[in-house]
Amino acid sequence: MVKSDRAKRKGIPHHLDTFKQKVVLHLKTRTMHHYYILSGLGADERVFSRIDFPVNHTHLHWIENKPNETLAEYAARLAQNIKHDNPILIGLSFGGIMAQEIAAITPVKQLILISTIKSKSEKPWFMDIAGSLHLPDYVPESLLKRANKLMAYAFSLVNPEEQEVLQSCFENSSPDHLRWAMNRIANWEGVETNTPIFHIHSTKDRIFSSNKDEADAQIPGGHFAVYTNSAELNEMLQKLYDKF
Repeated sequence: MVKSDRAKRKGIPHHLDTFKQKVVLHLKTRTMHHYYILSGLGADERVFSRIDFPVNHTHLHWIENKPNETLAEYAARLAQNIKHDNPILIGLSFGGIMAQEIAAITPVKQLILISTIKSKSEKPWFMDIAGSLHLPDYVPESLLKRANKLMAYAFSLVNPEEQEVLQSCFENSSPDHLRWAMNRIANWEGVETNTPIFHIHSTKDRIFSSNKDEADAQIPGGHFAVYTNSAELNEMLQKLYDKF
């Protein structure tokens, strides 16, 4: 068995040197903040397939909502799947809203929000109308679960590959859950949290179109920029990882 160079120089027995290295690694790991990733409505980790996350990350998967459940109640149940203290939450679209709801009820070190809103004032006008009339309740399942021209326009999809990725996510989602979440988004009043927020928004987002100037940073693309403009987003996220 070959001793390490450090052990040779200092005359440290190999087994003690190895033990020391394990202790140092353990202490470093303990101080690393864990990242939890929340995808957009109806989506899962596939939308992040082009994004590089730190090794210490977990995708927080959606759970089925209960009838008439509020976002705060849903967030409390979802937060039970967070197993690390003071984590960093990265939330995309609806995931950004849920990340804020979680941060309002449990300690979170940092929120990184992508293509989402931070308050009622940032919601586009048509969402207020949709919420007051409960329009999501009347959206047919065919529009919720299949790629169509409306979806392609809203998400700024430009090629079949992008449509396939998004459709594959929606196909596995419950229509009732999608309608519930759409209603909750349309009626969201915002939430108070003391957690620091860094908000990244795309320049041509057609879903949350009214708040790009409220963001801390902008990247090119539409609401699906997490996939279509992943290079720019990766570069920006890496700078944030280095800070934490």
